[in-house]
Formats: sequence, structure tokens, C-alpha cells
Amino acid sequence: MRTKNLKTTLIIAMLFTGITVFAQDEVPKALDLETCIKIALDKNLDIKRARNDALIANSNYEQSKYEFYPDLNANLNYGFSNGLLSQNATGNAINASANSSNPSITANVPLYRGGSIRNNKERSQMLLEASSFDISSSVDNTEISITGFYLQVLLSNENIKISEERIKLLEGQLERAEKRVELGVENNQQVFNLKSQIANENLNLVTVKNTYAQNKLLLLQQLLLDPTEDYEIVSIEITDDQTRQETLPYKEYFSKAEEYSPSLKSAELGIDISKKDFEIAKSDKLPSLNGQVSYSSQYFAVIDDENFPGFFDQMDDNRQFFAGAGLSIPIFNRNRVKNNMQVAQINMDNAGLNLEQAEIDLHNRLQQAYLDLLTALSTYNASVENFEALEQAFKFSETSYKSGNSDFYSYIEALNNKNRAELELNNAKYSIVFRNRILDILSGS
Repeated sequence: MRTKNLKTTLIIAMLFTGITVFAQDEVPKALDLETCIKIALDKNLDIKRARNDALIANSNYEQSKYEFYPDLNANLNYGFSNGLLSQNATGNAINASANSSNPSITANVPLYRGGSIRNNKERSQMLLEASSFDISSSVDNTEISITGFYLQVLLSNENIKISEERIKLLEGQLERAEKRVELGVENNQQVFNLKSQIANENLNLVTVKNTYAQNKLLLLQQLLLDPTEDYEIVSIEITDDQTRQETLPYKEYFSKAEEYSPSLKSAELGIDISKKDFEIAKSDKLPSLNGQVSYSSQYFAVIDDENFPGFFDQMDDNRQFFAGAGLSIPIFNRNRVKNNMQVAQINMDNAGLNLEQAEIDLHNRLQQAYLDLLTALSTYNASVENFEALEQAFKFSETSYKSGNSDFYSYIEALNNKNRAELELNNAKYSIVFRNRILDILSGS
């Protein structure tokens, strides 16, 4: 069973604060499954993108709160002019040089926008919540993917062990046959047969080692680790209790998965978000009311003319306060509002389709994982009896071969049957544990 804190403390610390679990030079050389998953969660690009999307969503949500506040702007200026100037007091025009300034501070207040500000804030909050589900979905997908790659490495490593055991066994038979030839109690045919079989087994060992190296490479690539480094993939000891773990009915797995699934929750939020988009588009049909408050003053003085009051005196005398409101009524906007509403309506339909697709994907994924588990269980139960029977048959054939009562080909056939059963047993044993883990991930256990 996986540990739940792998998706709580680790994810919060790593995804939202950017903490790196392992630096490249600190990655342990012995990689067990939990370590591989931690590395993958730290390095996976999809998770990093999902985290960045969540940070953007959080920033947009915080900004949406400020849309209820007024805009406040200050304007400061001081200018020089030369030429025909108008005197405000007398209305006369003179040809002179003058300095002027018109400082002001203005606040624009959104009084009514048809509910668009409130809807946009709620929409931003939904997007933030959806982004957290997207992170969880990326984490689940990464964990399932790494589990699958890790399983393939373990299975190919089991093939190596079986192949090496075959070679060791046949080499023992070859040594025995060569001694019998030296004693003159056996001809060279058995020696030649065994040497030929060992050569074939060595070739097969190269093949299974290449398969192991390929599977290991794929795993390290998923972890974004340097494959030239000497990493060891730690094997897993599987107990009989793990292979006999109780399997729940499919409906119970699906019920848990449906309640937990972050992809479903994200798709459900997608419908609510699309509804908010429609409400925002529809609000453009309504009038908007804006308030404005300003405070300003002005200064004007002809250079070298002492009849004009000083700067601060004029600023004090010319103070002006303004408060007002403006109503904007949309009459014709070149069909933009209608088009935006149509697009929003289509997006609502697409959001419903996305939810339907998410439900189908969850069903398909869970059904496949559940079928894989049932297949592994039935294979394991049959393989246990089959292996025990074929192992006994091999021991009998081996005894008969050593005593000269059985030929070489019967011995090899019995060995092949035993090894094939052993491989099927190991595959089923590992598959049970890993398929259970995948079902736990999908159901949020």
C-alpha cells in the first residue's frame, strides 16, 4: 500500500513552494519504488506546469478581489509655454512666456457592472480550485506511470535470475557429463548437447539483460535521471499475504474513485466556470454605472510679471472638488455581446461533454486496472499449483536423467516447463501487488 502522506505533506511542500526533494548529486543510487515516485513528483514537467497554472490561478483570484475597489490616480505636471496666451481672469490674450501646473487626484468607482465583477471573482475562485484538482490528477498519473515502469524493470530482472539459474544448473550437468566421459561411462553426445544448450541460454541471457537495460532506461528517463550513472533498482519482497489481499467488488472501487477523482471534480468545475462565463457575457447587455471623485487645482503665471500670485497661493485659491456619476447604456456594439453569449453557450455544452468524457475515461481506466488485477489473481492461483507440479516433474526428470533413465531432450523440456511456470508465477505475483496499488491510486485510498 502506498503512503498517503506522499500526496499531502510532500505535494504541498514541493509543488507550491518549489522545494526540491533530491538534488541531482543527492539522488540515492539504490532506487526503491517510493524513492522513484518522490523523484518523479519533484521533476515531472506536467506537474510543474500544473503548479505554475495554480500559481497563476491564485494570482488572478487575488486580483479579482481588488476589482471591487476604486481606481485611484494622481496627476502631477508643470509646464512652460511661450506665445499667445489667454488670461483666465481678464479674457485678454497676451504674447508672453508662462509657467503652469494642473495637479489632480481622481478616483473612479465601479458602482454597477451587471454583476460581472462578482461573477468574475467567483469564476477565478473556481479556476483556482480546479487547478488544485489538476495538480492532483497530474500527481496520480505520474505515480501510476512510474509504478508501471518500475514493474517492468522488476519483471525483466526476474527473467535474468531465472536465466542465470538455468545456466548454472546446466553448467553443473555439463561438469558431471564431462567427468562421466573421462571415466568412459558416457559418450560425448551429452557433452555436446549441454554445451549447445548453454550457448543458447547465454544468448537468451543477453536478450533478457538487454530487455532489463531498456526497461531501466525508460524508468530513468521518466525520472529525468542520467542513465549513465550506476543506479540500482531495488527489488521488492512480496509476501503471501500481499497476494491474498481481499479484492473489493468493482462497484465499490468505482464508487470510491467517482467520489475521489480529481479529473472528475475538475470537469464538474469546468461546467460551473462556463456558466459564469455566460453570465459575464450576458452582463454586457446591461447598463453600467460608474462614479468619479476628483480633487484638483491649477497654477498659471507669466514669467517676470509680479501681478500673478505665487504658486502655493494659487494652489490654495484654485482648489476644486468634483463628484459625479456616469451611466453607460449599451445600444449597439456591432453584435459583440450576442456573439460572446453564443460562444459562452457553446463552451457550456463543451464543458458538459468534457465531464462526460472524464467519466468515460475513469470507467475505462478503472475497468482495465480491475480486469488486470482479476487476471493476475486467477493466473497466480493457477500458477501456484502448476509450478509445484512442474517443479516435482522436473526433479523426477533430473533424477532420471542423472541415472541415465531419461534422455537429454526430456530433461530440457521438463526444465523449460518449470521455468515457464516460475516466470508466470512471478509475473502474476508482482502484478497483483502493483495492480492493487494502481486501484488504490485511482480510488484515492
